[in-house]
Amino acid sequence: MSAVRRAAYMVASALDRLGLPRALAAARRRQIWKRLGLTVVAYHRIGDPTRLGALDPELVDATPESFESQMTFLRENFRPVSMDEVLRAHRERQTMPPDSVLVTFDDGYRDNHDVAFPILQRLGIPATFFLTTGYLNDRRLFWWERLYLHLQASQATALRLDYPTSEVLDLSTPAAKAKTKRHLTKIVKDHYALDLERFLDGVTSGCGVSWSEDESRRHGDGVLMTWDNARAMRAAGMSIGSHTSSHRVLQTLTPADLAHELRASRAELTRQMGEPVTTIAYPVGRSIAGLPAVRQALAEAGYELGFTAVGGINRPPPDDDAFDLRRLMIDRELPEEWTRWRVALPLLN
Repeated sequence: MSAVRRAAYMVASALDRLGLPRALAAARRRQIWKRLGLTVVAYHRIGDPTRLGALDPELVDATPESFESQMTFLRENFRPVSMDEVLRAHRERQTMPPDSVLVTFDDGYRDNHDVAFPILQRLGIPATFFLTTGYLNDRRLFWWERLYLHLQASQATALRLDYPTSEVLDLSTPAAKAKTKRHLTKIVKDHYALDLERFLDGVTSGCGVSWSEDESRRHGDGVLMTWDNARAMRAAGMSIGSHTSSHRVLQTLTPADLAHELRASRAELTRQMGEPVTTIAYPVGRSIAGLPAVRQALAEAGYELGFTAVGGINRPPPDDDAFDLRRLMIDRELPEEWTRWRVALPLLN
């Protein structure tokens, strides 16, 4: 950790003890900052990172205890809102109160239902769950978890990769495996028109590990929520949105694949939920500002709101961008005091 970041955390901790984040929240509630709009927070997994078995602990954004503490802070100092309220304000071009906070989850992990959902219910906080429909249907393990699983299980000292380019990657130490995982993940996130299954099969072969559809489904069943879980949460007042069909970065898809990802996911969600689903969180969450083709594809697929993973302020109408809404990605590695500051003052993001 850099000296500057360490100093920032120390200052944040000291000011937190003086109650400054709560004072800022109160100022927002009194609408002192009229140019602050909706604040959106985002999670992936809620659980104990030491009890995930062979899966990646980095995907855990909060333990159950820290998640409940964070939600209690929101309940006591902000106005948690539902996606239905956000959609209604968008359609009517109404400004939401500046202390409004929307809680969201990406991917569709089972712990969202088993761990986070009861806490949200107990505290009376609505949330939105953006689901990756292809994985829920096929019960396959997410591609990033498969990469992690193969690299950790591999006994090889190097991984020879032939697609999309030929290269040899170091697996000789845990640090080397972590670096290789970041590199492989970057390929999936950045390579245009990547044949994902061919790439994953190449990693499996290069790692010298066995893999089958049955094994993928076994892991998937253990980690993914079910459609019954999603319907139960919706019946309890939560909202469901799209996270595409196969969790591909929109900017890396061909026009045909982009249209399929957006349309297939929305159609399946609408079928499973029994009502139109018109919100989406972009996988990896890159801004689509300046990408008219992506915006057009979203509109043609029937979406109304699109959420990024770019932190910061959402301006009230008419200055907001319905297809480029900002979210604060919660990070378990950050001090709790810093998380409270980020929510209270999104300018820090």
